[in-house]
Formats: sequence, structure tokens, C-alpha cells
Amino acid sequence: MAEFNNFVFQSGFKEAIAGLIALKHGLGLKYYGQAVILKRFDSFCTERYPEQTILSKELVSDWFSLCRRGKPKTVRLSMTPVSHLGTYLCNMGTSAYIFPVKTLPPDQRYTPHIYSMDELQRFFAATEDCRYTGAAPLRHHIMPVFFRLLYCCGLRSSEAISLKTDDVDLAHGVLTIKESKNGGERYVPMSEEMRLRCVSYWNAVHNGKQKHHYFFPLPPREKITYMNIYGNFRRFLRSAGISHGGRRNPIRIHDFRHTFAVHCLKRWVEEGRDLSSCYPYLRAYMGHTLFRYTAYYLRLTADLYPSISSKLEESYPHLIPEIGGDLREAE
Repeated sequence: MAEFNNFVFQSGFKEAIAGLIALKHGLGLKYYGQAVILKRFDSFCTERYPEQTILSKELVSDWFSLCRRGKPKTVRLSMTPVSHLGTYLCNMGTSAYIFPVKTLPPDQRYTPHIYSMDELQRFFAATEDCRYTGAAPLRHHIMPVFFRLLYCCGLRSSEAISLKTDDVDLAHGVLTIKESKNGGERYVPMSEEMRLRCVSYWNAVHNGKQKHHYFFPLPPREKITYMNIYGNFRRFLRSAGISHGGRRNPIRIHDFRHTFAVHCLKRWVEEGRDLSSCYPYLRAYMGHTLFRYTAYYLRLTADLYPSISSKLEESYPHLIPEIGGDLREAE
């Protein structure tokens, strides 16, 4: 039996699985979702292949036959950690089958909703109408600032939810993002207008006798939950007269981040900026690990604004990728 934190592995691959997870953590990766998949794979091996110590093609194919019934994205998520395990074993000098993840069908592409300026104004006006409630006594203070922060700073909702009071430097207008998707830390400057709004919010929420641990708190020391944010998000959409989009292509909270990037690029093009020089700043600001994830927004910008499309195609054809796959980095 091998253990790693709260995970207990019992199959013939228990040591290798624990070693793989330890390696990923040592590289600064969270690797939590993948560890959950590997725990399921370990249980699968314990039940069906209790004596097996070689990661054979037959064993991996058997696991694949169980996983392939799901959606393309679910299948990819289920097979990728097992492929990592095969690579890890081979690197350790043990013969193992490496599942070819690249042969799987591409994930279904989600088309982000890019808010118009009119939609943003209506949505933010709806947040201002948020009223006090005993069940969530700080809601009317939090919501107007929270959603503006997503759009004005291009934050992921998880990053905004996890902001601690010590992470917000209101004197200099800088946010320290520590709990990022990719495990890295980055600094995000705010506009002066956003900084002043956060100062007013701080004076209303954080100047009491009890110091809150999180910038967007659920008193006394917890942070506001995603479901609380999402419930209010749906209500604000209705108040603003913005269609949710239905099950097939719903508007998501994350689309404020997409909108920030597209509006930023549009403004740079209209101002005649050199995108080749500006792009690294946008990549660092948004916390992207690869350049191509940031470049994806150039295609969205070109498709959404035909008036600047020709200029983008003419000046930056080497930067604009073809639309395809799923923008998983931005989730």
C-alpha cells in the first residue's frame, strides 16, 4: 500500500502513482484532479488486475473501454493521467504502454460570449441594485465590486474568490494572485477607477472590529462560494435583459475574462499599438502559461470586429491562430 497525502493506492502500480503525483507537485503543479483519476485507475487495477505490475496495452485498453462512453472532454481527462503514468514508468526504466492521447477526438469547442459595452453597462447597473439580505449580509457590497474586478482585471472567478485581504494592495492598486490555475503567482495592477471602487468597498466591509481573512468574505473567516456568485450572476443577467443562452451554449461567468482580453486587443489595434510588443504583457497579466492561449484572443477579436479584421490579418498573420479545439487554459 502506498499513500500520498489523503490518497491511498493499493494496486501493483501504487508506488509509481504516488511517485508521479509527488513529481508533479514538486514541479509546482496542483495535479489534484489528475490524482483523483489515478485513484480511480488504481481501484480499477486492484479489482481487475490485482497481480499486474506491468502497465500493458491490454490493461490500458480495458480502462479506455470504460472511459470512452463519456463526452470527448471527459474521456481525455480520464486518459491523460494514465498516459502520464506510462511516460513516468518508461522514464524510470520500466517497460510500459503510453496511451496516445493525441489520437482522441478533439474536445467540443466552446464559443465565449463577448459582452458588448451596452451589455456590460446593463449588467453592472443590475449589480448596483443588489440589496441587503440577512442570509448574505455583505452581498450588496460584494457583487458590484466582484464582477467589475473580473472584467477590469481579467481574473478567473476562482482567483477573485480566493483573494485574501493581504493580497490586495490598495495604496498602489495591485492584486497579488497566489491561487492561480497554473500554480504560479502574478501581480495584477488595477486601473485608478477600479482601485478607488475597491477602497470604498474596503471601508464598507473591512473596517469593522472583526478582520476578515478574505477580500470577498463569508463571515467570519470563510470566502464567498462559487454557487453564491453564480446564483447572483443568473439573477443579474435576467435583470439586465441578457439571455443566458440555454444549455447548449450558456453565458458563463468566465466570459468576463474573455471579454477583457478581446476589448484590450481591440483598443490596442484602434490605437495603432504594436501587438508583437504588447502581447507578452497581456500574457503575463492573464497568467497564461503558453503564448498560443493568449493568441487565441486575436482570432476572436478579428471575428467579432470586421472593421479591424483586415488590419489584424495584414499586420499580424503570424500571431493569429486558426479556431479549433477547446481553450482549456482559460478555464
